[in-house]
Amino acid sequence: MESAIKVNAEREGLQTVLKESFHSAPYKLTYYGSPTFHEHLEMIIMSASPGVMDEDILNIDVHVKKSAQLKMYTQSFNKVHPMKSGAYQNTKVVVEKNAILQYIPHPVTPFKDSIFNAKNELHLDKDGVLIWGDIICSGRVHMDESFVFTRLHTVSKLYRNKKLIYVDNQFLSPKQQPIQKLLFFEGYTHQATLIFSASFAKELKLELDEILAQEYEDITYGFTHPADDIVLFRALGTNGELLYDFLLMLGQLCWQFSQHKLEELNPVLDEPVPQALEAPAIDAEIEIPKAVSKPVRKKLQKEKALV
Repeated sequence: MESAIKVNAEREGLQTVLKESFHSAPYKLTYYGSPTFHEHLEMIIMSASPGVMDEDILNIDVHVKKSAQLKMYTQSFNKVHPMKSGAYQNTKVVVEKNAILQYIPHPVTPFKDSIFNAKNELHLDKDGVLIWGDIICSGRVHMDESFVFTRLHTVSKLYRNKKLIYVDNQFLSPKQQPIQKLLFFEGYTHQATLIFSASFAKELKLELDEILAQEYEDITYGFTHPADDIVLFRALGTNGELLYDFLLMLGQLCWQFSQHKLEELNPVLDEPVPQALEAPAIDAEIEIPKAVSKPVRKKLQKEKALV
């Protein structure tokens, strides 16, 4: 089945509004809570299907226009069922000047004999901001289906001002690779990635050197500055929900910092700028997003208190 999701977010006064949207079965796009509760826009992708089936194709198109701010969520883990040919997900993103997009979906869970291919094209204006997450599970671990999928291939290409600045190409094939050994999952069952891209990424990296100095229990992570406009996070763990909530917390930190920097860099614009939250200083309280489950929220609160 071929499906599509389209989102067009635009700034009107202080609010970001949904100007245009489209979705086809089995997917549905709806507001994540009240559309007027925040100045930014929050949308959630839902699905009536039990998961991704053989020969499924999903095309996602997201356009965040000038000065708009959009957060996108997913409903649940993305279950990829056994296949012979494979399934495809193609995502195209455009983030215009002084706009912010945050998209941190739930983990992809490939079942035994599944084949999943994902391609992401991310186009940013030189002053656009992107917070982009991705989590890969080894499979249904508690059903003894860890690393028994056939193939999982994800390619993300990030363009800024029409210039390619970053490529993330992950090809996982357990039958062909020593996937549980050094330089792969190293005994862990879940891998998380968060890409932060902004013209002020280097400044965030300096803050993170202080904020993320503490180790987290059950999570091994690191972050680096692979390009002038990018901070890249990688994390390994054994719990998909914990890694998802960890990325949400990191995403919120990046979001708050970005709002502060955009206000600082653009004190006077042609149109009103939304009131910014203070940039998280080294000893600042980092808000844990509302999507985080209560047990994991307590765990993260306990651990970030040590930072």
